[in-house]
Amino acid sequence: MAKKYGVIGYPIGHSMSPFIHTELFTARGISAEYGKYEIAPEKLGEEFEKSLKNFDGFNVTIPHKLAIIEYLDELDASAKEYGAVNVVVNNNGKYIGYNTDAYGFLKGLELSGIKLCGKVMVYGFGGAARTIITEAVKAGCEVTIGTIDNFLSGALAIAEELGSKLGTTIKVLKNEEIKDNYNLLVNATPVGMYPKTDAVPLSYEQVALFDAVYDIVYNPEETMLLKTAKELGKTCGGGLSMLVAQAVKGHTIFYGAEFTPEETLAVIEKSAKEQEAIFCGK
Repeated sequence: MAKKYGVIGYPIGHSMSPFIHTELFTARGISAEYGKYEIAPEKLGEEFEKSLKNFDGFNVTIPHKLAIIEYLDELDASAKEYGAVNVVVNNNGKYIGYNTDAYGFLKGLELSGIKLCGKVMVYGFGGAARTIITEAVKAGCEVTIGTIDNFLSGALAIAEELGSKLGTTIKVLKNEEIKDNYNLLVNATPVGMYPKTDAVPLSYEQVALFDAVYDIVYNPEETMLLKTAKELGKTCGGGLSMLVAQAVKGHTIFYGAEFTPEETLAVIEKSAKEQEAIFCGK
């Protein structure tokens, strides 16, 4: 009997997760179905009891990463550390939550040949940014949050909260204040994501200040920010590597599978082609 998995979110229409996870199941000869399930926030509890409890496991994306916690029996250390869940496993009727965001980010950097060190600017301060900031501080980096003037108060609040929690000082700079050199820029916002693919968080001259650029946006695979960075000869990485790395870690949690870097890169390449076919008609 095929095992049942899926991803829940709202909205969920453009998710690449079914393709990625199906590729991983196929690579290990696992008979499983993996679907995407759009669940409105107010329906989460009802759907958990009615359908999700029948799954062997599922992934969780926006806006359910926090809300799902109240329905689970246990949290892994990773979920406790980041206060969010993106993987749930049904362990003989016991529902356990995990968080693979940090693993995906670090593995994505590794697969892209980027080191997490020195002066790092994390552009944005949402859920993904919080995880990235935490990992950068844990790696001994000097971290700065980049933001626009309209979001300054939110960025300052997160810098204070995480700085206090992690025992460090996190700077905040508005766009017009970004003038120094850095080892790494991480775009942790949706700026440049499909369909607004012409948008960039920083100017050409500012991108030139960074040795390496990583964009967590995965659609398109190469954002305008990454195109600019490549033109400037920077080491670059895109969000598809993070997404696939998270999925790989999910399969380790689901049923103990391990994948080599070569296998992971092959799935990233296949996913990029599939995404291009869907959104560009190629």
